Amino acid sequence: MYEKITALYCRYSHDDGQETENASITHQKSLLKEYAESNGFTNLRYYVDDGYTGTSFSRPDFQRMMEDVENGIIETILVKDMSRFGRNYVLVGQYVELVLPQYHVRVIGITDNYDSYSTENDLFAFESIFAEMYAADISKKVTYAKHTLGMNGVKLKSRPLYGYKLIDNDYTRWAIDEKSAEIVRLIFDMFLNQDMSINSIAKYLRTNKIPTPSAYMGYKYTTVNTSYDWCFQIVRRLLGFQEYCGDTVNFKTKQISYKIKKRLSIPKENWMIFENQHPAIISREDFERAREKLKNISQNAFSTSNERKNDTFFRNKLFCAMCGGKMRRDNAKGKIYFQCKTYLIYDHCQSNHITENDLRRIALDYLKRLHIAIKTDKSAIISKLGLDRMAEMESQISTTENRLNEISGLLKQIYEQKFHGEISDLQFKSESETLSLEKEELLRYLSDVTAKMSMLCKENVSAVKMLDQISSYSESDFDVLTKKMVDTLIEKIVIDKPMGQREKNYGKRIIDIYVYELGNISNLIDVRFKPFSVRIKEIAPQLLLERRCDMANVIETLATKRGSLKNALAEEGTNFQTVIIEVRKEIIIDSIKKGLTIKEIYPLLGYPETSNVYWFSRRFLGLGFNDFYDKIRNDM
Repeated sequence: MYEKITALYCRYSHDDGQETENASITHQKSLLKEYAESNGFTNLRYYVDDGYTGTSFSRPDFQRMMEDVENGIIETILVKDMSRFGRNYVLVGQYVELVLPQYHVRVIGITDNYDSYSTENDLFAFESIFAEMYAADISKKVTYAKHTLGMNGVKLKSRPLYGYKLIDNDYTRWAIDEKSAEIVRLIFDMFLNQDMSINSIAKYLRTNKIPTPSAYMGYKYTTVNTSYDWCFQIVRRLLGFQEYCGDTVNFKTKQISYKIKKRLSIPKENWMIFENQHPAIISREDFERAREKLKNISQNAFSTSNERKNDTFFRNKLFCAMCGGKMRRDNAKGKIYFQCKTYLIYDHCQSNHITENDLRRIALDYLKRLHIAIKTDKSAIISKLGLDRMAEMESQISTTENRLNEISGLLKQIYEQKFHGEISDLQFKSESETLSLEKEELLRYLSDVTAKMSMLCKENVSAVKMLDQISSYSESDFDVLTKKMVDTLIEKIVIDKPMGQREKNYGKRIIDIYVYELGNISNLIDVRFKPFSVRIKEIAPQLLLERRCDMANVIETLATKRGSLKNALAEEGTNFQTVIIEVRKEIIIDSIKKGLTIKEIYPLLGYPETSNVYWFSRRFLGLGFNDFYDKIRNDM
């Protein structure tokens, strides 16, 4: 039988006091070892989280210790005090009073005189609450202090920017680091004076094995394989740092809360900028030139000379829907057309092609319809983009925050009730566990919703600007498609294969045109061709409800001819009756999931009575209706 371990757990973060990190950890180790040896604890093992906050339990060595607990090799955990274990009183209470007892693990907080095997621990709950209140209070004070410093022009970055170094380890004072500053100057020179693209600059730096900023600065997450991995984003970010012309820029981001470490971007208009606060690496004039040039650069901009020789309205914008590869421009018999590059070069995919004239006509038609839709009912487009969800999300955040405040009050209340003996230990554990789980779920939910709302705010601004830009065009502007219009509005075009030869226009294929900031036009307005089977499925539910879903009414609604409909469906590998059967199946399944009864379902199917539903279920679903109903409900 092996001897179980006594775990000596140490934790330190900057929130815990003025000691140096090493001194604090060293002191904790010494105290724990002395206590263990004096009280007969043997087989000691240290678990150390140096520089990790107590409000989070995602600490490497804490998680390693809990794995050893679950594996049954730890018998006792010693900590200097319970705030070393953690500063979230709910989770600390959960671990100490619910989780660890299941594994028969004893917890001792030395300076707190806490022992989980002792019955005299009534004050532990309040000490845990005070620990979390202390963490929250420290966070507020630190935030206020940083805000005050930031508003007075003091640098808030914990590390100097690439190209700079600290003066006497003071993060508020920067001096130029000549070695990396030369690389910064070189990047600006190549961009401004040598007319090199951002991708070309990144390639030059990779080829010459220049360490990336993270590698040069010694960030711990940099690996050997990424030491020279310069890319568009890295170069683009460096060119946009106003700090390089000597300015301090504060409040670019903010943290959601002291418990949630995720940071949110702050709009540029809310940044605080203080000029001439440290030595400049580049001149202000060069920075402004770079900023203006960056405004006209897309992340997908490449300067390939061969592509420019075959310039076209749609350069780098056309993609094959079947393989995702680019469409290549070519000439044949005096016509310009585009064909799947994967098929041409590698003989994979299919011979998917379209003429440039057809594509110009299609693009102009799509954009014209979008312009009309925006001018007619802009609010409908905003709704389809999902940009009207801001008020709903704000309400969700407010409701969640109110419930979190309620839970905090309830947790403190039941701790007090337990302390005064008003509720049993069993009742306390049950209620605290339920509330704690709810609080964790709400915090995760709040973090997700807040992040989504931040993203939606950005999308909202960009999308509304694009809608206003399209709206500013006049009707006559869409008489002719111009290259400027394509460059400004169209992000990409995805072209599917032809669906049949009987169609005389571009309706024989599905073409999706994506507009910058708005996405696929076909998600906003009904512009693209849809197979007849899809179009029938869109109108069939209403016709079924009106009990007139026969071919004659479908033909009338779709404004087509019987022969055209039958031939088109045959090309799609189906027929009218099969499509209607599929529609009824979908209605039945959706209705069952919503909890509707058979009496509520049969009118939706266009039937006069319930017996028709029983017959349909046996004939086309392969089960009696009641058995099919139970199957769908059980699968939910």
